Amino acid sequence: MAEISSNSGLQNLISQYGTDRAKAKAGVDADASTTSESSSIGSQDVFLKLYIEQLKNQDPTAPAETGDMVSQMAQFSSLEQLTSMTEQMSTMSASLISSQALTASTLVGSYVYVDKDSVEMMEGGSSYVKTSFADDSVSNQLRIYDDSNKLVKTVNMTEEEYLWDGTDASGNALPAGEYSFVATSTNSAGEVTQLTTQVPARINGVSINGPDGTTLNVAGYGSLSLTDELDILG
Repeated sequence: MAEISSNSGLQNLISQYGTDRAKAKAGVDADASTTSESSSIGSQDVFLKLYIEQLKNQDPTAPAETGDMVSQMAQFSSLEQLTSMTEQMSTMSASLISSQALTASTLVGSYVYVDKDSVEMMEGGSSYVKTSFADDSVSNQLRIYDDSNKLVKTVNMTEEEYLWDGTDASGNALPAGEYSFVATSTNSAGEVTQLTTQVPARINGVSINGPDGTTLNVAGYGSLSLTDELDILG
């Protein structure tokens, strides 16, 4: 006769009555139990059949302890809940990836601010430049240089975002080329601090479910994670 110790639980039930022989005696198809989720030890139907078989084969002079029975049922209930939670998490994960892919795809063709201090300008073109003023600043300045590092324009910034129209200090249109920006902040003591600049860059594509999750492929910059704080232009 099978004997149930005071510390037995679901694992003891499986070890004693989870064999193919015990399953066959209990009316459970051993082959189906290994191939069908509904006939696995995590199935309520299989568990109850094995549990009944255990009760039928217990020593009548030493019946199962009530605490052991409750423990087995509680452990099985926990197993069922964990299995259900795993399935729900998998479904949520798939839905999240799908949602991220949809969100990312709508951004293709848009422009996002990236940490960069230069832009490629077309003749007659324009570009936004963005920075963050220091907390103690009393004045902020933006200097614009051409590809030969010649200063072509100086702007006193009153807003953190500035639209440069592609002209020099005299208002003349500048030729196409690469132009760079240097933003500085001056406090009341006359101390000058260089600021980080951001310029718009085009989102050319999306990489879904890669090593870094869903990322945006940004022209002239690289990749940005969709979970980063993004500042989309417009």
